[in-house]
Amino acid sequence: MAMEDVQTEEDVQTVLTQETHELADILSYQDDGHLTMLYEMMDISARERLVQLASHRERILGLLNYFRTADPAICRQFLQMVCMLCENMPMLLESRLMSVAGSVTIHPWPTPASEPPEEVVENNSHTLVDEYMPSQECCLKRPRLDHIESYKAAVRRCLLQRWKRVMQGVVKEVCLEEAWVSLRHKTLVRPRDRADRGLSPPELQEGAVEDRVTVDSLLGSEARVTLLLGQAGSGKTLLMHCLGQRWAQDAFPSFHLLVLLEFRQLNLVARPLSLKELLFLFFLPPEGGEEEGAAVLDFILHNPEKICWIFDGYDEFHTKITHSGSLSSPFDPRCPLPMSELISGLCSRRILPGCTLLITCRPRDVTDLESSVDCIGELLGFNRRIVKEYAEQYFQDKGLDLKEKAVSHLLANHHLLTMCYLPALCHICCVCLDHIFSSGGSQSQALPQLPTTLTQVYLQILCAFLSRCPGTVTPLMQSHRAEVTQLSCMAMRGLEDSRIVFLSEEVPPDLLDFVTKTGLLSQVDLTHEDGSKGQGYTFMHLTMQEFMGALHIMTSEDITEAQLRKKFNLKTRWTTKSDPKTVFTDSLHLYVCGLAAPACFPYLLQLVEGAGAVGWVKKRQALVLKLLRSLAVSTNLTGPKVVELCHCIQETQDAHLAREVVGSRPCFELRNITLNPVDLDSLAFVVSSAGVGMGLDFGACSMELECLDILPRCQHIDYLMFICGNLTDVGAAKLARALESCPQITELNFSDNSLTDRGVREIADIIPKLPSLASVSLGKNGCSLESIYTLLEKMTSCPSIQEVYADEMKDINVLFFPSSDIQGSKKEVGLTVSLLNCSLNTDQMTRLCQLLSRCPGLSVLDLSGGHMKADTLKALTDSLQKLYISKQIVLNNSHISVDGLMILTSFLSVCPDVVQVDIRLQDPVRVSMLFSSGIEKYKISKRLCLIGCALRPPHLDRLCGNLRDCSALTMLDISNNALENKGLKKLLDLLPQLSNIQEINVSENAVSMEGVMLLAGTLCSHRNMSEVNVSHGGNKKLFLKFHSSKRIQSTGLEQCKKLSVTHSGIQPTDMNKLCRRLVQCPSPLELDFSHGSLKDEAIENLLKILPKMTSLQLLNMSHVQMSTDGALLLVRSLIDCQRVRAVELRPQGEAFIKFVNMKAEQATCRLTQYTLSSGDVEKLSGILEKCPRLSDLDLSSNLLRDEGVKSFVDSLPRLRIASSVNLDDNRLTQMGALYLLNTVTTCEKVVEVEVSLGTEERSLIRFEQDSDCGKTLSLRECHFGDDHLQRLAEILKSCAAQLVKLRLSCNTMQREGLLALQNSLTTLSSLHTLDIRNNGLNVQVIEGLVKQLRCGHVQRYISIEETWITAEAAVNLVSCCLNLNPNIHTIRVNQTIVQITLEKFTNHTPTSGDSVDMASSLSTVTISLVDCAVQGNHLVSLQTVLQRCTLLQDLDLSHNSVGRVGAEFLCSVLPSLVSLRKLSLESKETSEDLVLLLAEGLLQAKSIESLNFSGHVISDRGAVVLTRTLQNLPNIRTINLSQCSGWTAAGALDLVRGLGQCLSLEGISLDFAQLDEESTVSLAQGLHAMTSLKRLNLNKKVTMVTGSPGEGATLVLLASLEGLRGMEEIELEGMRMSDKGVEELIKHLPTWTGLRKISLSENCIGDQAGERLVQALANCTELEVLHLSRNKLSLACAAKMGQVLPTLTHLRVLDLSENPIGREGSVSISNALIFMKHLTKIHLTSIGTSDLTGLAASLASCVCAEDVSFAWNDCGDDVAVKLSEVLPQCQKLRRLDLESNSISATGAEALARSLQSCPSLEVIRLWRNSISTSDAQRLRQREKRLNFFST
Repeated sequence: MAMEDVQTEEDVQTVLTQETHELADILSYQDDGHLTMLYEMMDISARERLVQLASHRERILGLLNYFRTADPAICRQFLQMVCMLCENMPMLLESRLMSVAGSVTIHPWPTPASEPPEEVVENNSHTLVDEYMPSQECCLKRPRLDHIESYKAAVRRCLLQRWKRVMQGVVKEVCLEEAWVSLRHKTLVRPRDRADRGLSPPELQEGAVEDRVTVDSLLGSEARVTLLLGQAGSGKTLLMHCLGQRWAQDAFPSFHLLVLLEFRQLNLVARPLSLKELLFLFFLPPEGGEEEGAAVLDFILHNPEKICWIFDGYDEFHTKITHSGSLSSPFDPRCPLPMSELISGLCSRRILPGCTLLITCRPRDVTDLESSVDCIGELLGFNRRIVKEYAEQYFQDKGLDLKEKAVSHLLANHHLLTMCYLPALCHICCVCLDHIFSSGGSQSQALPQLPTTLTQVYLQILCAFLSRCPGTVTPLMQSHRAEVTQLSCMAMRGLEDSRIVFLSEEVPPDLLDFVTKTGLLSQVDLTHEDGSKGQGYTFMHLTMQEFMGALHIMTSEDITEAQLRKKFNLKTRWTTKSDPKTVFTDSLHLYVCGLAAPACFPYLLQLVEGAGAVGWVKKRQALVLKLLRSLAVSTNLTGPKVVELCHCIQETQDAHLAREVVGSRPCFELRNITLNPVDLDSLAFVVSSAGVGMGLDFGACSMELECLDILPRCQHIDYLMFICGNLTDVGAAKLARALESCPQITELNFSDNSLTDRGVREIADIIPKLPSLASVSLGKNGCSLESIYTLLEKMTSCPSIQEVYADEMKDINVLFFPSSDIQGSKKEVGLTVSLLNCSLNTDQMTRLCQLLSRCPGLSVLDLSGGHMKADTLKALTDSLQKLYISKQIVLNNSHISVDGLMILTSFLSVCPDVVQVDIRLQDPVRVSMLFSSGIEKYKISKRLCLIGCALRPPHLDRLCGNLRDCSALTMLDISNNALENKGLKKLLDLLPQLSNIQEINVSENAVSMEGVMLLAGTLCSHRNMSEVNVSHGGNKKLFLKFHSSKRIQSTGLEQCKKLSVTHSGIQPTDMNKLCRRLVQCPSPLELDFSHGSLKDEAIENLLKILPKMTSLQLLNMSHVQMSTDGALLLVRSLIDCQRVRAVELRPQGEAFIKFVNMKAEQATCRLTQYTLSSGDVEKLSGILEKCPRLSDLDLSSNLLRDEGVKSFVDSLPRLRIASSVNLDDNRLTQMGALYLLNTVTTCEKVVEVEVSLGTEERSLIRFEQDSDCGKTLSLRECHFGDDHLQRLAEILKSCAAQLVKLRLSCNTMQREGLLALQNSLTTLSSLHTLDIRNNGLNVQVIEGLVKQLRCGHVQRYISIEETWITAEAAVNLVSCCLNLNPNIHTIRVNQTIVQITLEKFTNHTPTSGDSVDMASSLSTVTISLVDCAVQGNHLVSLQTVLQRCTLLQDLDLSHNSVGRVGAEFLCSVLPSLVSLRKLSLESKETSEDLVLLLAEGLLQAKSIESLNFSGHVISDRGAVVLTRTLQNLPNIRTINLSQCSGWTAAGALDLVRGLGQCLSLEGISLDFAQLDEESTVSLAQGLHAMTSLKRLNLNKKVTMVTGSPGEGATLVLLASLEGLRGMEEIELEGMRMSDKGVEELIKHLPTWTGLRKISLSENCIGDQAGERLVQALANCTELEVLHLSRNKLSLACAAKMGQVLPTLTHLRVLDLSENPIGREGSVSISNALIFMKHLTKIHLTSIGTSDLTGLAASLASCVCAEDVSFAWNDCGDDVAVKLSEVLPQCQKLRRLDLESNSISATGAEALARSLQSCPSLEVIRLWRNSISTSDAQRLRQREKRLNFFST
């Protein structure tokens, strides 16, 4: 075989191996028939194996692997067939395969007839079948490389020619290596994804990786689709042509073709284009005709990765591209598509996937491209060096002198230099300077007047171009007004149509000649959509077109104000996909604003014709400024719009506008945008012109270094933020130099940048030069620990630094003291250093300590989060004495070994200033060392916490060694370790060395009961140990507490000790051992077994030793699980131990046994909430029979039921119970109630039985030992049947001679039983009180009852309540009762209650068969119908009865609606009521006739002494008639006209004058009376003459404030009281009486020795006047009621009360609420209360202190107290606990108000417990306290008398 053949064989197999995967990709998309033909080239066995493969791709790979190892000749045939059959194969691959396969060899192929298909394999829609093989069509594809190379050469020539045309007039050579781009590669994560808008370029920066590259590298990157952004004038078009030129010079060999298209050209095409037309019509047609075109198109389609497309100026494109999802499919390169779809297809890789695409655009118009691009680059502008080079080259041929002056002036003018950073503006500025200096500026040595704004620059440019026109004279614009106007109109029309290219026919010939001469328009070649060539014209730059458009707006009368407003808007750099494309107006608004500046007025005037030109131009300029002003004050502008607004204001040069912008916002938030020097220059102008401090926030902004040169010109910056930016060390150095010019700055934030240690040092060096700094942030940079050292060095030299904070370099902050008081703040707060999550080694720690030792005043050192080795901690310990830390060292979340832990523990003994070491190695780890902070050494107490540190007994040896020298240790916490009993023993052995220890926590250390025995022994033997608290047998909680040695020595008494073994199941043997140890305890002892479990045997062992435990004071058994027999065993302690004072047991709740030191005189027993059987009751009774000293027995809630109760009451006569038995809540029925009631007959000592079978079941038996006061029965909600009532009647008869009180409430009674009960009542000879309420009695039953009870030898009180007793029924009932029983002394109806008093009857009483003489007189003295809905017509039934009541003295019909009929009725009966002394008719009505009618009737009632017309409406006439009547009542003593109204001032005057004539009056009530000043003076004159006056009520009558109109009259009123020595009651509430009035009142108090009540609440009495008032009250020794609430009394007055109140021995009511008495004042009041035994009401609401424990304690002395209020004082649990101790001593207390305090569930629990000893207490109000709803519900269920509601 020839050598060439061998080489061919090797090549064919090697090539197939190399191209296997690419061929597999191509074959995967081929037709199934073609694939079947390839499969048929395999042998049958191989083909069968291939069919078994499941995956389509696996079968194709198997096919390729088969031929890769086959014979080379067969492999060549296979490759030939592949090339002939496959579609869309890349040309290079096809060429390579064909070259290695050789020429096509024809072989006989099987036909369908010769070999039918054997089987079909289906998968993923691909089918392997035998098909017919076409023989000729497969050979059509062949590479045409000659055509490709020919077209490539033509493209090169074309691009070079275009480059030559573009470079005409370009001053500086274009160097791609110096054109920089800020490139952002998109990542897969999109941080912001909003459905309603696309991402703007700045938003793409988030979640992107940013690079700085050159333009030429864009075509060499991996990105296939690149978007290059640049401002208008940044040189995008020039650079794209330069890329084309470089490609033509073989700079980018990877691209076989580069296609450069411009959107301004494509805008001329309106029809759809195919890819072929786009390429050959609008780029370059093929020179070789259709054949070459087909070859090129085929090459492009099959090798897209070899093609580069450049589309320049997308911002000029008329429409937006179509989203990739809406493209038509599949793509046909010859099928026309809309241009937008074509571009979109390229971007989305649906057309020519793999090609390289570069698109240029302005930043605003990129939102619809962002989803398709791989990276986005932003073209950076010139810097100062390049500007200088460009200017020097521009002026190179214009003379050395002009060059030097122009360049120097350009670089010296900051504003012009800033504009020159944009390449196009750099050229324009050079043209402008050329014009200025060439037109005369160079002749002067002084600096010429240069333009101050961009608009003025363009004005100069326009003038420069106009000066080129021959024959031009000044003023230039006026000379060419017509041409300029015409040109500006054309420019505006182009902007409105979004066109930059004007066709030749659009430019008039005369104008074309003018613009050609001046150079204002440039000629361009165009290709029309039909392919024909043409010419067009454009302005020299888009910005020039916009400037000319602005001139048109400002000078054309065709533009109305409304149109100007519409065209004027700020542009944003954040655009959305829904925004319309407004590409031609980027700068139009700037030029409009610039032309509104005063400096541009002359130029505008040159272009406006007419007489009113001056006014018109000024008006147009004023309109623009007005529009700007409205934007300036808006607070809704985004950052980009704020920048645009600054540009606009800079163009106007208006400082006032700048102040308005700054004044409307505290900070410029310019985030996520790219800022250039021009932007910073405009910001500097606005900020500096405003003259006020403000902040600049450049968060995530991208800016060039040149921007930092401009920053110093931004005067008055308060704070500066560069967050998430690209600030580098070079930038930091530049920024630091810039900040030297900003001494007033207060905050710097440079977080999330690219600073290293060098950059941080640059920032740190500037810190001392900024005296106003408050904070500096440097987190998330590339710095190391060295940066922290740098900042700490600055802390030593810069006294204003307060804190250096660093968190793993992610967060670095430096905080400063206020500059106004650095030394004071430093002394008060101190310095703080925080280095979090920094793992320091020994050397680093040593260096850190060296730096910190030079920081005097260091307060806190926080080293949390690091890995601290023992040697590192040792370095810290060694340096501790040099650090002078005043507060703490923190090492939270640090990894610390046991060795390190011991080193930290030694801090307590090594460093005297360390007062606490706190180490908690549980998650989260907490480690800290606290320092004494200047505390005197003899007062220092030290604490050590080692929690969760895995300490074992061997570690305690080292720990105890550290602690032996630490005598000041007061608290030791070593919980959650593994000490066990052995470690506990070592700790107990250490106690003698810990002389000042107060608490030790050894919880969760695996201690067992053996350790508890050790603790019990130590508790008894160690004198200072006060408490051992153990739970779960020692395995969980374990606390030791100690008394201070000084405290024991000072008191000289044995301190109480406590052992708590809770939540533990104590075994009998352990109980025996434990109690035997506790017998040795010499001190008072409390033993707590709560929440545990005890067997009966353990309880028996306890009881055996209990009598020997003589020091035991309390045994707590709360929540202990034990049997009922065990509970009964504990009750036996009442017998076994004579010291037992109380046994209280319940299975789930508080349970205890209390002891006294000596033998208890009486004992109580409470056994509740058990389920006691009859047998249990018998056992209990047997135990209690042996107890002779039992006071109270509580067996409530034991489910005794009727049987258990019967068993108990049967044994009751044998029990010696002194006070009471409580059997509440035992599920009794009516029979059980009868068992209880029967005890009044079976047990002599029972004096009261109370039974209620309602919702709150109540069963109570009371005993009296030595008193014979009668017996009481109370039945509520028993609902007895007939049989029960019969039995009840028998019981009543059995005790007829002893029963004195019977209450029946809410019972339903059947008729037969009711008759039996009614009959039995007549036999109750001793009964004096019968109370029957809501038992469903009808009127007949009540009448029968009243009739039967009319006789008797005792005075009887009957009270009956039924809902029907109201209105007419009430009147009829009164009438019937009076007719049936002549012995009724008083009868009163109040609402639905009738109360009857029967006087004792001594004469013969008629029997039930006797008749009553209806004409005889009655002995009734009082009839009252109050508030029971009586109307006047109802009173008629009383007519006859009242005529018989000759002894009637008191008639009360108040709060009804008697009306005129009632008044007339009274007038008719009054003459017959000869004994009537008191008439009360308080009104609910507004009728004026009532008093008038009554006044006339009263003239017939000469015996009247008291009238009450309160609340009536009295007319002026009524007032006159009333006073006249009063004067004719000789016996009148009291008149009540409170709350009366209806009179005028004249009527009031007549009223008080009439009252003044009633000299015999003893009581006057005028509360809320409407009296003016004159009437008040008249009243005073009358009072002065009433020498018998005893009671005066003037509450809320007048307002008396110093200087008020009524003050003088009130002083006269008070003065008139002189000489009224019989005064007993005076009420002057709500008069807002000042100190003057008090002084006047004080004058009379010494003479009022019989004063019983004085009420001065709601006045303005101050402390000094109050003190004198209290001193004067010392003369009123009979005083009973004192109201001084809602005044201004405080400490001095309270102190005086402490002295005076004890002398007022009759005082019953004291109200000092809502006075700022305070804590010290409350002490004075509490000292007084101790001596006030008769007080029944004490109100101290809101007295200005929460410390009311003293007042609570003093209640123990107020044994008569019934109503006490401590509400609204913010009292805590301490007050509640003290009250719970005192309440059992207040046996008469009914109401305690604790509303709106800070009592928690703990305090409420204590109060609930105390209520068990307070039977008379009805309610404790606890609304608005710190008690949760669940706790309130729980406590309410336990004790119903606790009220947590508002009412």
